[in-house]
Amino acid sequence: MKIQITKPLFDESEMQAVLEPIKSGWVSQGPKAEEFENKFSTYVGTRYASSVSSGTAALHLALIACGIQPGDEVITSDFTCVAAVNPIEYVGAKPVLVDINLDTFSLDPSKVEEAVTVRTKAIIVVHLFGLSADMDPILQIASKHRLKVIEDAALGLGAFYKGKHVGGFGDAAAFSFHPRKMITTGEGGMMVTNDDKIDSEVKILRNYGASIPAWQRHCKGIHVLPTYNVLGFNYKMSDVHASLGIAQMQKLPMILEERRRLAERYNNGLSSLDWMITPVEPSGFIHSYQSYICLFNPGDIVHKGQIGSIKRASKKKDELIEQLAQKGIATVAGAQAIHNTSYYKQKYGFHETDCPNALTAAMLSIALPIYPQLSYDEQVYVIENIKAFDV
Repeated sequence: MKIQITKPLFDESEMQAVLEPIKSGWVSQGPKAEEFENKFSTYVGTRYASSVSSGTAALHLALIACGIQPGDEVITSDFTCVAAVNPIEYVGAKPVLVDINLDTFSLDPSKVEEAVTVRTKAIIVVHLFGLSADMDPILQIASKHRLKVIEDAALGLGAFYKGKHVGGFGDAAAFSFHPRKMITTGEGGMMVTNDDKIDSEVKILRNYGASIPAWQRHCKGIHVLPTYNVLGFNYKMSDVHASLGIAQMQKLPMILEERRRLAERYNNGLSSLDWMITPVEPSGFIHSYQSYICLFNPGDIVHKGQIGSIKRASKKKDELIEQLAQKGIATVAGAQAIHNTSYYKQKYGFHETDCPNALTAAMLSIALPIYPQLSYDEQVYVIENIKAFDV
């Protein structure tokens, strides 16, 4: 038996969808990309959406459009993927890595307040694994210090906070459509905003800095070249990828329903294990379970923060991962402690224990398989093999 961490959900509808732009002859960014943008913004509840080549590109453009410049500081979560932090470096700003709340894996608002300096210009709030960050206190801090708020919602599609979908709380937000995400376009991303100036700038920046997109010039019969008043990028999403996204959006309600059903079965099946902490869903939050992330917690060490015990437990967790792999079950760590990755550690001189909760999460988190095609028997097999592990 081979059980993957996740797999995209494709059928004939995706195959037919990608044929449309191929048959039309317009495969670059065009009408299908605009249709995908409209469907996406309607779903998340924002005024605007701009399709781009990746979630990283969406973050990069959001930072530029929000006016972040070299020398500025941007506060963000230490427990995430490097792709969420690298765009801060791209614009010449300094990432200020802040520790997390171990229950939710999101930014600890008290640590955010402590990290603000006169050079701080923005906060990138990461919504991890399908659960929103606690937005109210973060937005209060941002308002107090006049900071831009950019939501990294790469893993946040389908997540709600107090009745509102993530992505519409800040100045801008970035989503990803990598194959491990809730829906996929193969590679691709979306920048959403309620600010018309940010939207306009991003749409220009993604297309080399062109004042008018090529497909609009084609439709309107404009035969002169556009003006290029800014240094732009080639961050466009093709109509082929967008057509895949449109088909995936039709499946999103079912995907979300199935993931919540699978998560509930994991919750019930693993509830007897005192050495495994399963995901939480605080009151007022709706978890979309982009990933099902547990914390390996033998001897109740997670909240004690003792680095020696955590390292020993991490080795034992690796044994669990290896044992599951031998049974054909794929698992991985949840995310990284960015301050402990080579590039950032060397550049900024971080110490291993600078963000202890993020380090704990990086060492002890484990992602279990979750995707709509995961059968009842397969999931029971996963649960039984976890419960059989000799801690």
